[in-house]
Amino acid sequence: MEEIRITAHGNVVAEPIEREGRNASIFTTFRIATTPYKRTADGKFVDGETSFFNVIAFGPLAANVASALRKGQPVIVEGTLTIRQWSADGRSGTTAEIDARHIGHDLSWGRAAFERVSRAAALGYERTNDPAVRRAVAALDGRGGESEERPDNVDEDGVIHDAPVHEPDAENVEDPALGLGDPESDDYEVVQRSA
Repeated sequence: MEEIRITAHGNVVAEPIEREGRNASIFTTFRIATTPYKRTADGKFVDGETSFFNVIAFGPLAANVASALRKGQPVIVEGTLTIRQWSADGRSGTTAEIDARHIGHDLSWGRAAFERVSRAAALGYERTNDPAVRRAVAALDGRGGESEERPDNVDEDGVIHDAPVHEPDAENVEDPALGLGDPESDDYEVVQRSA
């Protein structure tokens, strides 16, 4: 069966709730309502029937959603649509659920500020607390550890990177993967826009 891709514009009607799955993965759930409006024959705009969607996000997206979205805010959600049948307490019905791939504030209705974070920061992990990283850093300044060699992902200044640091060599200068940096963890300049 093919996936049904959907983009829904609506308002958050239930506070996002972050949860932890069985394998310690993070997921966040919330609900949105979307009300289309259409023009009548006399030229007036009227609201159509409101549709509700349950939204679920996983991993770094889930962590960012839990910290950024609040009830009442306008959002745009893109993902995979699933219609589920349910039955409980003698009642039954259907529920529309979106497995979200992308979520953002709908800037047609207001302003938002973007703050870039690494995947590790979004999930609340401190990369430098990893035992292997601690041993490698300890080896750098002679405190012991597994090896006296500097790991590939630690530069000369002791800064730890997500991916191994590669130095371009004369034979591989054309390699596009070299020298690009990591967009999730590299420093960048934030430019404030005037209102």
